[in-house]
Amino acid sequence: MLAGTIAGTGLFLAIQFGRALWRLAQSTGGMDTKFSQVARDEYQSFLIGQNLLVLAAYALLWIVAVLLVLPAVSLWKGRFPGERRGSVALPAFLLTLAIHGYFMFRLVHSRPYFLGNADFGQWYYRILEAPPLAWQPWIHGALFLVLPWSVLAAASVWWLRLMRPRWRAGLVAGAVVATAAGSLLQSEAPAVEKQAAAGQAPPNIIIIASDSLRGDRLGYSGYRPTRGGEVSPRIDAWARDAVRFERCYTPIASTLESACTVMSSSYPHTHGIRQMYPRREEVEAAEAKMRPIAQVLAEKGYDTAAIGDWCAGYYEMMPMGFRDVSVSTFENFRTYMSQAVIMAHFVVPLYFDNPVGYRIFPQITSFASFVTPEVVTRRVEEKLGAQAASGRPFFWHVFYSCNHLPYASADPYCRMFTDPDYRGKNSTQVKFDINEFISGTGLEDKLSALPESEIEQIRALYDGCTRQFDDCFGRIVEALKKNGLADNTIIVVTSDHGDDLYEPGVTLTHGLGFNGADHCSHMPLAISGPGIAPMTLPEQVRSIDIAPTLLELAGVERPAVWEGKSLAGWMRGVEDSADLTFYGETSLPFILFRVPGVERPYLPPMDELTTVDRTYNHQFVLKPEWDDPVITAKQRCLRTRHWKVVATPRKEGGRHYGLFHLATDPDCRRDLAAERPEVLAPMKAALERWIDCREETPVRGIFPGGEP
Repeated sequence: MLAGTIAGTGLFLAIQFGRALWRLAQSTGGMDTKFSQVARDEYQSFLIGQNLLVLAAYALLWIVAVLLVLPAVSLWKGRFPGERRGSVALPAFLLTLAIHGYFMFRLVHSRPYFLGNADFGQWYYRILEAPPLAWQPWIHGALFLVLPWSVLAAASVWWLRLMRPRWRAGLVAGAVVATAAGSLLQSEAPAVEKQAAAGQAPPNIIIIASDSLRGDRLGYSGYRPTRGGEVSPRIDAWARDAVRFERCYTPIASTLESACTVMSSSYPHTHGIRQMYPRREEVEAAEAKMRPIAQVLAEKGYDTAAIGDWCAGYYEMMPMGFRDVSVSTFENFRTYMSQAVIMAHFVVPLYFDNPVGYRIFPQITSFASFVTPEVVTRRVEEKLGAQAASGRPFFWHVFYSCNHLPYASADPYCRMFTDPDYRGKNSTQVKFDINEFISGTGLEDKLSALPESEIEQIRALYDGCTRQFDDCFGRIVEALKKNGLADNTIIVVTSDHGDDLYEPGVTLTHGLGFNGADHCSHMPLAISGPGIAPMTLPEQVRSIDIAPTLLELAGVERPAVWEGKSLAGWMRGVEDSADLTFYGETSLPFILFRVPGVERPYLPPMDELTTVDRTYNHQFVLKPEWDDPVITAKQRCLRTRHWKVVATPRKEGGRHYGLFHLATDPDCRRDLAAERPEVLAPMKAALERWIDCREETPVRGIFPGGEP
């Protein structure tokens, strides 16, 4: 009977292993990029090693399967004793299949984000939603908590009955002691007393941000979805007591470059990170130049931490002064391949996404698919409890991937704002062909060729992502209150950049152009904290102004090398507010969007622009020969309150300048360069000084007599 059970369970797992290898071969074989060729030609031994490593997971599952299935097979043999010995393998195989099917069904309920492109409207979701809403918690609890523990208890009793009495007693006693100890360690700690009365200790500072969150698509900014209710109720409630900056822009709408800009209060041409795949020497040079806010505050005794998911992975490469970094890693090529192997062997996310699994496979704790917004929020909640006990001030950056493409939020967020009758390809996330993005051409035309129904679906998915971030934010605020930290904590809600969402003149990207209304550069900025009175400030500000503002609010002197302006005087009402000039540049140009009347310089696809540097932790890096062409091909932009000028490099040399009047043409569809030369000339001169001389000219320097 034992041999038959071992054979049946082993056969099932062997089939799973074979299917995983086939899926992995299909996924890599179907790609035709330089990176897939590198993976096959230069990293084949690494891929083989990763598949062999996963065999440990199958071996553990084999042991557990035998322990669970053998009692059931024994019961079956007891009822049908006349069956032949070899017939044990088949029921063992079928029982293992049933257990596996149950855990897949449980995954739909607890961790649907692992299902990738699966439709959330399929039959297994409808089964879970079939009972009345009031019954669902009880039914789901019975199915996914009571049932597995009951089966585990029954199997344990069966095995205990086979043991000698002395062994049985020792094992039971050990289990009781371990359970009691675990309960004491995991018991909820009582809420602590307030860390300090406001103003009696250095304030804590926590920046809570979501990648690609737009400044105009939160409830407090006036946005309302077409269906589904409020998009950000928790942020909106908090923002009523905050200073809300209506127009904050990032000088570069790409995550790594924008983060360097925020944390060092310096422009990309100053800190030196001007595209998302810097080489080792560029990173080291930037770190030597920068004086990041985390470093400044750490020297003042602050605990500094960066906590996030895959969009915060850049902190692994550039900590920027943060001494505690807890993020996932995605841009490393070997990590990317390792994750591809793990996700092909679906038994790992299915059975090992838990504390025990993290001890066996510690690398999965940094994988993008495992470090979800839920995981990030839980880490912050736990860390806040420990921080309150220490009494030490803290500066944390909590950075989520919620709003980043492909807008793949968990259920029910992905369905909150979408049309329930939608049946297209973008059901739960934007259908995104990474192979085409890496090596394809004609992407602008392909992105533009979407019907209105698909555009509405994509926008609704984006709103669901915002609602997920809103819930994460609400939990962090509640944890601050619970731990007595809220009254002495400066809270900042922001992002790294926004996203274009098929507004006039744009498609679905960020950081690639200034053709439209600059939604991809517009980021939310709201700040609350001790002594801060709520207000709305419509004046234009920049992300380089955030760090100086926070240091002044904390009573810490700013570094002299910083380029941003503190907004604390505006917030305290001791300084008049006035629009600040916004200067911006595009990032790595995956797509060179068309500009009427301009032939833009040639740049090859991404897989020809970049390579994998084995000597630099297998990072993707820009090839040195493309440094100057990439910088030269960048669009640049200057915005004031009423006007915007865009410089677009020409293939034959020189720059084309477009001028737009923002009050009457917010989507920048009508170029007034020829009609308003008296406006174009001073703005063009100011933008050229910024590009060529790295000199920022304020509004009064551009228009001494006042902005027309």
